[in-house]
Amino acid sequence: MSLKPLDLAWALSAPLPPLDFVLPGLLPGTFGLLVAPGATGKSQLALDFAASLALGRPVAGGLFPPSLPGKVVFLAGEESERLLAERVRCLLSLDERGYPDLYRNLVLLPMAGESCILVADEGTTALYDELCALADGARLVIIDPLRRMHGGDENSSTDMTNFVVAMEKLAKATGAAVLGIHHANRASAADVGSQHAARGSSALVDGARWQLNLSRMDEKTATQHAISDAERAHHVALDFAKTNYLPPRPRCWLKRGPGGRFQLAQLSAPRTNTRAVGGARLLTT
Repeated sequence: MSLKPLDLAWALSAPLPPLDFVLPGLLPGTFGLLVAPGATGKSQLALDFAASLALGRPVAGGLFPPSLPGKVVFLAGEESERLLAERVRCLLSLDERGYPDLYRNLVLLPMAGESCILVADEGTTALYDELCALADGARLVIIDPLRRMHGGDENSSTDMTNFVVAMEKLAKATGAAVLGIHHANRASAADVGSQHAARGSSALVDGARWQLNLSRMDEKTATQHAISDAERAHHVALDFAKTNYLPPRPRCWLKRGPGGRFQLAQLSAPRTNTRAVGGARLLTT
């Protein structure tokens, strides 16, 4: 490799096309993260990303707008063929199952019980090379979960930096955005919307250009919006923890529907109560 300075004459005078986002804020050729505690629904949401991009439909009932159909490769490290088939059926209507774009664009790789190591101590692996070739021309590559994809120590800054660089190379070689699905750390309950909710070395989140966090609805929020405990279990918050190429975005709420599929949810206005204090009536939330 040789160093190649930026052509400043080109950079300052050539017409530049609009940024081409794969998902809002996530550019082709970059590495991003979807971070959540276990059993929050991150794999199901990631599969919705994959199916929606393959079909060109909105994500999660309007969470993200539709785009042109494109190729998506999903390396599912914890899923068997049987369970992955169950998941994808829950995401697709009978009509959508007949669309040619689906079969042309959606590549699902169930890898339960097999090694998914893409980056080892000695560098990238044969599986990495195979994935790179398979994902050529893709819009999005999803690797789930990130921990199964490397042989390093996730608390090591060096190992995580090496992994991020390998994912950036994968993104650059294929032209795709690469999205890693990762677990939150135990301390994240105190700050669920922060980029540092991700488990392991901060080199991982510092290297990623984009990060979404999922978290369960807490009891206080459910009470404020008159949501029962049974319904609360179906709601998750989605925070844009890191968007290097977009302004900050507000928290969104998703609700699980039939088959576990998420839909964008609109919460009711917070409940208000009045109470008397010293003859005056105070409004509380």
